[in-house]
Amino acid sequence: MYSVENKDDERLIWSRFLKGDNHVLSLIYLQHSNSLFDYGCRFTIDKELVKDCIQEVFCSLMRTRNNLSETDNVRLYLLKSLKRRIIRELKKTDHQPRLLNDQDYPFDLRWSESLDDQLSELDEEKRLRLADAMQSLTDRQKEAIYLRFNRGLEYEEISFLLNLNYQSSRALIHRAVEKLREIIRVPNKNFGQVLLAILCHSREHAF
Repeated sequence: MYSVENKDDERLIWSRFLKGDNHVLSLIYLQHSNSLFDYGCRFTIDKELVKDCIQEVFCSLMRTRNNLSETDNVRLYLLKSLKRRIIRELKKTDHQPRLLNDQDYPFDLRWSESLDDQLSELDEEKRLRLADAMQSLTDRQKEAIYLRFNRGLEYEEISFLLNLNYQSSRALIHRAVEKLREIIRVPNKNFGQVLLAILCHSREHAF
């Protein structure tokens, strides 16, 4: 499968698409469709809606290609486009659409239960507390944690997706991590590794 090695590669492949190379768009789709689907399924349980929105994102790229700008971060561009489209669709079906905006939407943060090796430091009680603690986070904190630890995004990228400045995105994640750590009472020096293990092995939604 095609893979992007660095920002120069991303800039090059995006430039080829802007110049009319449709084959490159297929490669971009293969590279990013699974992560887009998993991200989209965090906003809604309607998988068909997510699939439709992903298709619309790529159809929109074709329609608006002449108006698009250069980028060296295709993944971030696609994530932002998908999120915007899903929220727009959810507004149409939500019973209280005025409450659903770019700062007010659901976000699911769960992981698989088969994490014995990764969570060997935690006893069963702490694992249950951690699960409850995850659900106690705000939806924006859940999304920020997911983007940082599951998708490996930088703070600048998270800021872009959450419409926050750099310092606010760092503070959002810091508060969420501290809240989780305090609830399950794991030493600070160990908790980062525990959280990373959990989210790197979190349940992926299959396309």
